[in-house]
Formats: sequence, C-alpha cells, structure tokens
Amino acid sequence: MRNLLLTFLILVGSTIFAVAQQSPDYFKVHAGELPVKAFYGLKAQPMSLQAIDPKKGIIYCKQGGGNIQLELRSLDRQNIKGFVFDWPRNERQAMMMLVNEQYDERFLAAVRPVIYKLMRYLEIPNQYFPIHGDCLGYVNALLGMEKFDEAFYVLARINLAKLDEFGFREFSEASLDLAGKMIIADPKSAKTARALLQRVQIRDDSGDHASYLRLANSLRDQGLYNEAISEYARLGPIVRNSVGSPYKTILELWPIYCYIKLYESYMQFAARDKRYATAANKMFNTALQTIKKIDENPPPRQSNEYSLYKLIRSLIRVQYARQYEAASDNAKSADFYRQSVLEVTEGIVNARVGLEWLPESLIMAAEAYENLELNDAARNVYKQVKIFYKSTKWEKISDEKLAGLPPPA
Repeated sequence: MRNLLLTFLILVGSTIFAVAQQSPDYFKVHAGELPVKAFYGLKAQPMSLQAIDPKKGIIYCKQGGGNIQLELRSLDRQNIKGFVFDWPRNERQAMMMLVNEQYDERFLAAVRPVIYKLMRYLEIPNQYFPIHGDCLGYVNALLGMEKFDEAFYVLARINLAKLDEFGFREFSEASLDLAGKMIIADPKSAKTARALLQRVQIRDDSGDHASYLRLANSLRDQGLYNEAISEYARLGPIVRNSVGSPYKTILELWPIYCYIKLYESYMQFAARDKRYATAANKMFNTALQTIKKIDENPPPRQSNEYSLYKLIRSLIRVQYARQYEAASDNAKSADFYRQSVLEVTEGIVNARVGLEWLPESLIMAAEAYENLELNDAARNVYKQVKIFYKSTKWEKISDEKLAGLPPPA
C-alpha cells in the first residue's frame, strides 16, 4: 500500500511539473476582482478593483453594487488616499517564506492566485497601493528557483520604465539578471532574452553600464558574436556621453574581437561554400578599420585594456599568418606568427592574472610558439595556464595542447 501511494505521488508530481513546463497564462488563469480597502480621507471603505487601463489612466472598480472609474493620475483630487489589500493568512505565510528564500513549489502555487491579481495594478504608484515589494519578492523567488520561463512571462508583461519612475529599478535589474541566466543556461534563448533587454532602460549610471556590459559579455562568451556586437552598439553611445566612464575603451575593443571571431567562423564555412568568403572578408575589414582608429590613440600601457588591445592585434596577425600559410608562403607566415607572439607577450607582461582575456592571451602565445616550432616555450606557457587557471576550460585546452606536442628532447 505504501509503495502504491508513493507511486501515485510521484505520478502526480510529474504531472504538475509537466503542466508547469507549459508556462500557463497565469494572468488569465488568476484573473478576477481584487478586494481592497479604499481610504477616503481616514475612513476605509470596501471596494473591488476590476481592471486598469494605463493608456487611458483609468482604474475600473466596483463599490456598493455599482461600477465606478477612478483617474489614475489624480487620485488625490478624488479624495483617494490609497488602497490596502489584506492577504489571506496562509497565502501571506507562503509569500513570507519565498521572500526569506525558503523556496518550495508549494509556496509558489499558494501565492500565484493572489500575486497575479496584484501585479495587474503595478502602475498604481506605491504610495497609493504598496504592493510592489511583494511583487518584486515573487520575481526574485522565481529567479532564485530558476523558474526562468515564468520570470520571463512576468517581466515581459509589466511596465519596467514606469517601475523605474516609482523607484523600483530592481525589476529592471531582475530583467538583466534573468537575461544573463537564460543565455548561460541555453544560448538558443538569446533572441528571447534580448527581446526582454530592449524593454530595459539604460541610465547614465555606472552600475547600469556594468550590468549591461556583463550581459553583452555573456553573449560573447557563448560565441554569440553578432548578438554581442548589437548589445555593445546599444551601450556604447550611452557610455561615450558619460563623463569619466571606465567602460569607454573596453566597449571599443570587444566588438573588434567579435568581428575577428566571426571572420574565423565564416572562413571555416567558406572552405565548403565560397559564398561565405564575402561575409568573412567584410568582418575582417571591419575589424581592421576599427583597430586602425584605436592605433592612433591606444590604451595606456598601465591600463587593463592594454593587454586586450594587444590580444586583438595578435589575433589579427595570426589571421594574416594563416592566410600566407594557405598560400604556401611560409616565410611571410612565420613572420606574422613572430609578430603575433610579440604583440600578445607585450600585453601579457603588463596584465594581471584576474583579467578575463588573459588565459586566451597565454594560449595564443603558446600556439604561436608551436607554429614557430618553439615547442619548449609553448610547453612552459601551457603549464603556466594549468597552474593559474585550474579547473577551467583553459586547463582542459592546455592539457589537450600538451598531449599534442612532441616529447621534450
């Protein structure tokens, strides 16, 4: 009997999970009137909120058996001091558990019938209807429980710009956080995540710039170079107009890096289909034209960006070396490999270990040594990478490279 009951519970749990995965239209499922207390002066009167039309600025309500309309932007002139919603006891307890990071599917299920009614009225200023904290708590719980589908469902439907005005920028920050997590969890979700990004206003604020830059970088890390370029292009003009921003140079360099990586990808396809060669050349020429502008005023040697600048110059020289190698011009190929080593090494000397592009710079230097048949130098660099970047993809790459080297003499 016990085993039969356990099997039944497992089947029920699986069914609930499968239904949840279908992302129901929660606003529709949990539609309905919201009972509140409306304060006229100091006196509370029962009222039901039925709907809100932000474009018309109207709150539709029911009171005393009749329908009334309140003007959203002039509640004071209508003698409305505010609304209060009294949570049912069990639902309130479930909400508090979620806010305190006691994550459980049962708490979500208990809260949904209330929270989706409340979220319809987020465009009522918080001083009139203080529901924004609870709604934000629910969104944060979804992120904490990795309920990315439902979190996207919510954040894509609420007015982030209006919530910014109300002082609840945290909803926009949650959107940035969600987009980054979606991209990392599944690169194929990048298009969907970027649709959410377009709804987030980027302020002239260093915190906003840093958050958005991290997001663009996550696209780049996933090999989504076209998408990363688009987001760098959105952030770049905002940062350029920001006095003393520390991100101006990095936002000039990363797109060039992406163009080079796109060139590499297109060239692989061009080996099988010549039509890709035109696109590849376009990417390479864009990278060359952009780096020439930076060459006129390169980053200072003592800056972090200097080593990235040198990595990019090294990557370009490697491309030239490969082109001459393909044309069987070994002398010119070797010359460009030597140039690539000089470029990337100069950047490494001035870099600190924590820079995200440093391991790639070291791998670049080691590969260039290999191409010049300086295998002992290459081996030493790969070993250094294994020490400094243990338990990362760079350690794995170094192991593979070391395995491919001839044994030391």
